[in-house]
Amino acid sequence: MLGFIVRLVGFAVLLGVASRVAQTLWSNDGLEAFAALQPLHDTGVVALLVAPFVLALIGIGRLRPLAVFVAFALAGAAVTAPFVCARLAGA
Repeated sequence: MLGFIVRLVGFAVLLGVASRVAQTLWSNDGLEAFAALQPLHDTGVVALLVAPFVLALIGIGRLRPLAVFVAFALAGAAVTAPFVCARLAGA
C-alpha cells in the first residue's frame, strides 16, 4: 500500500508540474483566443489529472518501467504541446 501511495504522489507531482508549465506556455502564447484549440487543451488537462492514478495502479512489478516511461512521455507531450499548437494556429 505504501508503494502505491509513493508512486501516486510521484506521478502526481511530475504531471502536475508539467501541467502548470504547459498552462503557462499556453497563456503566454495567447492560445486562449483560438476556440478551435480549446477542446485539445481541455482533453490534455483531464488526461494529466487522471493519469497519475492510472499509472500508479499499473506501475506494479514488471510494469513499473512502462508506467515511468509513459509518465515522462506524457510530461514531455504536455510541455511541448503549446509550441506545436501555436505553430499550427499561427500565433
